[in-house]
Amino acid sequence: MLKQSIKLKLQNKLVLTLSLKQQLSLLLLPSLELRETIRQELEENPFLEEIINLEPDYEPIKDFSKYYDEEDTPLISRIPYKPTLYDMLSFQIDLEFDGIEKDIAFEIAGNLDEKGLLSVSLEEIGKKLNVSVDLVGRVREKFIRLEPTGIGALSIEEALIVQYEERFGKDLIVEKILREDIWNLNDIDKLTEKYGLSKEEIEEKIFFIRMLRPYPSFGYESENTEYIEPDVYVYDKGDRFEIKINESGIPRLKLTSQYRKLISDKSLSPEVRKFLEDKLQKAVGIMKGIELRRENLYKITEILVNYQADFLRKGKEYLKPLTLKDVASKIDLHESTVSRIVSSKYMQTDKGLIPLKAFFASKLPTSGGDISTEKVKYMISEIIENEDKKKPLSDQAVADLLKEKYGIKIARRTVTKYREELNIPDSRTRRKKA
Repeated sequence: MLKQSIKLKLQNKLVLTLSLKQQLSLLLLPSLELRETIRQELEENPFLEEIINLEPDYEPIKDFSKYYDEEDTPLISRIPYKPTLYDMLSFQIDLEFDGIEKDIAFEIAGNLDEKGLLSVSLEEIGKKLNVSVDLVGRVREKFIRLEPTGIGALSIEEALIVQYEERFGKDLIVEKILREDIWNLNDIDKLTEKYGLSKEEIEEKIFFIRMLRPYPSFGYESENTEYIEPDVYVYDKGDRFEIKINESGIPRLKLTSQYRKLISDKSLSPEVRKFLEDKLQKAVGIMKGIELRRENLYKITEILVNYQADFLRKGKEYLKPLTLKDVASKIDLHESTVSRIVSSKYMQTDKGLIPLKAFFASKLPTSGGDISTEKVKYMISEIIENEDKKKPLSDQAVADLLKEKYGIKIARRTVTKYREELNIPDSRTRRKKA
């Protein structure tokens, strides 16, 4: 006989209000898209007003006068420059790849269709470059994490899944929705039944899905000249870095003085009241979101440039190991929030325009602490460059030398992998006859 009982179960559950949703969405936006979003909301939201003729709340930095014109607008941000998608990828490939991996990455970049998806098979690339399909696959897995995220994916579904994971974290249910129900996002009832979630939970997942780019190259198709603006400027002052968040053209906002009167009108119908309450929540969310975006972007940039100062000044071989989790712990944010903030954002430096994601690097443990894989590759290339060419070092000898000299414990096969990525021949090929 079945025994029936009633159990009370308490659960912590995040319910996203319109205000919070608005704040989260603004974290993702690059400067140009942020400006457009605010302008659109100003036109549609009766509770928002722009503060006109507001005096700047900061002192202009006189040392930066060469970057400004008489209107105090950064000249560099007003240069008409529309890089092609290939231009944007080339810069990142030079930062992220070396040796044969770089050749593979450029081959992928040269075989993208109009949506930014890979138009040839991995086997074709492997055959053309005489490398294994596994190596091509590993490079592509890294390639699709470049900006725009999802570039080089094999399908729209894969591109969206990678985008979602980068911005909001891994979610197996969202992955299944994107693979099986991408065209059913409006059918909330069907999705609720199929995935066994509440209507509110499904709506939240769909809210975040709709914030993704519909395909990787979205926004890069136009042939018209546009103004590309970095999200943050960093000026190297020698002993420190000066950071300026790019807020050029972003309106200053306030709530309209009539909002209390509007919302408290007792003659309003329930439908109109609900409409106004939603608009008020969105208005508050936008104002808070702009401030949060500014504060967090500044904090993250400050950590990145100070920690990776050598990378900015000397080159990528000086990139230190740094993860999203490392940064998140320093400013008391969730790792996924840091990921959202750095995604699709760019920093203008003396070296050029750099994606914020380029400041992060995986790590290897050593006796003296962690070291970035880029630094290890650089050490390997230096060791081989300075070897006796009549008696070149084997990969095992290089591994032994790294351990003895630098305290870096690394397997021979890993040295082999890095050497091949650097496009350096093996010891037998490097040997010079007496």
